[in-house]
Amino acid sequence: MRFGLILPIQSTTDDLASLWAQLVDEVREAERAGFDVVCLPEFHQARTPVLMSPMLLGAQLLAVTTRIRFAPAVLCGPLHHPVQLAEELAMLDHTSGGRAVLGIGIGHQPPDFAAYGIDRDTRSTRTDEVLDVFQRCFGAEPFRFRGQHFDLDVTAPLTTSTGRRPEVWVGAHSRAGFDRAARFGDLWLSDPQRDVDTIAVLAGRYAEACERHGSTPRVGLFREAFIGDSRDDCEKRWGDHALAVHRLYYNVGVYRSVFEPWVDEVRDRADFTFGRLAPGRFLVGSGADIREQVAQWAELTGAELIAMRLRHPGGPGHDATVEAIRRFGEEVIGPCA
Repeated sequence: MRFGLILPIQSTTDDLASLWAQLVDEVREAERAGFDVVCLPEFHQARTPVLMSPMLLGAQLLAVTTRIRFAPAVLCGPLHHPVQLAEELAMLDHTSGGRAVLGIGIGHQPPDFAAYGIDRDTRSTRTDEVLDVFQRCFGAEPFRFRGQHFDLDVTAPLTTSTGRRPEVWVGAHSRAGFDRAARFGDLWLSDPQRDVDTIAVLAGRYAEACERHGSTPRVGLFREAFIGDSRDDCEKRWGDHALAVHRLYYNVGVYRSVFEPWVDEVRDRADFTFGRLAPGRFLVGSGADIREQVAQWAELTGAELIAMRLRHPGGPGHDATVEAIRRFGEEVIGPCA
């Protein structure tokens, strides 16, 4: 099992410059602890300041590290031009020694689409074309692409340090998304809302799509995580921060009864509890607790990677996060190697 660190892009207590300095320090600590990859999400039209442009920020993270990889997790595919995206990944690949990964999905925030002037209803077909063109950019020959959304002539194919196109992770939870992941991706990255039992079912659908397209299924999990002396300790020190984010997910409709039948029972914030959310979603407890959970989840879902979000906008703070990163390295990543 490989482990990733997903960074927050907001803080309720620090300005963006201070937050970024802390995150750079946390990424250096994650590299020392044995994390395989660091990830940044992409959002734009937030009500409070956020760290935007994950590709620019990822370039800085790669510049101050030597081993850990970087992946946006995930880019809003429809907001990006495929040739520019391919060029950015190619440059990150060359300048980092092959440590850049493309994480991409179709996006969902209506204000982000409105700000970019992109019709949200076209996000699925547009993302398909972005990925199609992206792959062709790393082929051996010039190509002409005439699609529904892009009309392109590319005369100079791109190179990488390895001679292969950068690895692609596709975030998805629909049948069309699994087909996209099987056609264009190297790994399917689950979202943090679905529990592992649901992910196991979805992983089966993804595997069926891979069989149709002749590709190999690879699964990654996006999970909330924290390490402490016990599960109760994690709930007391960390639980409210994670719940605040997932209540936001609930408010914007990301939790759906087709996946979570209990969602119709939630009437207010008091019903949205740690006890309801944690099972199968939150990787918490002592090192021994977490190692046991990791083994169970890997067997159930076939996951080879767990990308973990330890810190949220409300906390825990930088010092507590660094301590958790170190403990994950010593108590989970090392023993699981």
